Amino acid sequence: MADVVFGVSQINEYISRKIYTDLFLSKLSIMGEVTNFSMSSIGHAFFSLKDEGGMIDCIIYDFASKEDTEAIRDGENVIAQGKIVFYKKTGRIQFAVAKASPQGVGDLFAKFERTKQKLIQEGIFEDIYKKPVPEFPMHIGVVTSAAGAAVHDIINVATRRFEGIRITVYPAKVQGEGAAEQIAAGIDYFNLLSDVDVIIVGRGGGSFEDLFAFNEEIVARKVFGSTVPVVSAVGHETDFSLCDMAADLRAPTPSAAAELVVRDKRAVIQYIENYEKHIYDILKETVYDTDRKLSILESGLKAFPFHIMTRQSRQRINSLEEMMIQSISSTLERRQMALDKMSDSLEDLNPKKVLKRGYAIIYDENKKVVTSSKGSEKNLDVELYDGHIHVQRKE
Repeated sequence: MADVVFGVSQINEYISRKIYTDLFLSKLSIMGEVTNFSMSSIGHAFFSLKDEGGMIDCIIYDFASKEDTEAIRDGENVIAQGKIVFYKKTGRIQFAVAKASPQGVGDLFAKFERTKQKLIQEGIFEDIYKKPVPEFPMHIGVVTSAAGAAVHDIINVATRRFEGIRITVYPAKVQGEGAAEQIAAGIDYFNLLSDVDVIIVGRGGGSFEDLFAFNEEIVARKVFGSTVPVVSAVGHETDFSLCDMAADLRAPTPSAAAELVVRDKRAVIQYIENYEKHIYDILKETVYDTDRKLSILESGLKAFPFHIMTRQSRQRINSLEEMMIQSISSTLERRQMALDKMSDSLEDLNPKKVLKRGYAIIYDENKKVVTSSKGSEKNLDVELYDGHIHVQRKE
């Protein structure tokens, strides 16, 4: 029998018949945790059921038309009823699920929910804490597996979009024991470097279990506490992790992260050229507009009779000047006449002027004017117009 050689299709046909005729495999109830859930374009649901010791691929045909579909989601423990089917073309065994009932949340998913709720209450995922990603980073730090496809995708996309950009990779485990600690250490490493502009943290696709390192609390806290902006690129577009929620920007894939972080050099150059042309057009229009306004002003100046206005202003100034001189002269004459009159009045009141008419002023020994004959002074001084006479009183 060992010398007989069979074709692949023959063996697959044999296995298919065995499975099809096995009554035990035609009606099963399997309990496990749902993981790797996805939908096909024609409406079939694909996922896996797992427990501590193994995993089996499952399919639900026309998923949207089935009842109890809410039980089928990642992290749920379910009891699924169906049969084992075998696809001869691919040699693939699947469990075709006809009905499923929920049995509770799986351990990993429950841990994910507990951690998420804890960090939500602390406000770690709030938008107000999101830092802006620089528009033109010159140095990018990448925390991912050095052997995975993600690092090559990031490098290829980034260098293609902007040749010469600097990329530093911190190699870290991205799944399994110790992965979360290494990812956290990579974030710390780039925060110690002074010239890193942005950090990309991530990996390629995988199951909920494969991606769970990015759901660990230590990773979410390191991403939140980073002083350097962090872009999270974990798994595929449908995958969502706590690292994504804590990051400053979430990218659906590592390649998309590189596209979001690195501007296309040609687009940047085109933008600069367009902006330069825009500035030139504005300056050109400003110069033209200013030149037009100056021409209008110049024409107005030429048409305006400034020489007539100047002559009229000069005549008015001269007229005002003559009026001021006349007014000042007239005022001075009136003031001089008033002054002369006051001077004459003061002169008329001068007592010594009376002495010319024969009058005299008599002083006593104390130089006081004598106004009465009843005084007892002996020596008197008589002031006449042209001098003094000293006399002695007899009576």
